[in-house]
Amino acid sequence: MATFVYGNRIADPDGLIRYRYGIGRVMEMALGHIGTDTPIHLSFDVDALDPQWAPSTGTPVRGGLTLREGDYIAECVHETGSLVAMDLVEVNPSLEVVGAAETIRAGCSLVRCALGDTLL
Repeated sequence: MATFVYGNRIADPDGLIRYRYGIGRVMEMALGHIGTDTPIHLSFDVDALDPQWAPSTGTPVRGGLTLREGDYIAECVHETGSLVAMDLVEVNPSLEVVGAAETIRAGCSLVRCALGDTLL
């Protein structure tokens, strides 16, 4: 599951907030909490995505984010103009050779969206 951490608060530890409010509202809450003058380091663990989108990762968990939700998170952070750093972790092509290309594609999509690419 995705966990959004901002300051000393944790949102969505079990994915319940995402299902109740949707990823758009979760991002509004998270970004609203940190404000507009805070530099953002986006650390994206690719195993937050459902294995359908990123099977080649250390801890695949069913029920994770869709790729579109992950891209939306990255797009929202980009739109703030406050992104100063990003890391993408847990992409491990050696774990699931058949799904390696999909996982790499998903990772590239997340980075592109954080850098300003949009899917819509």
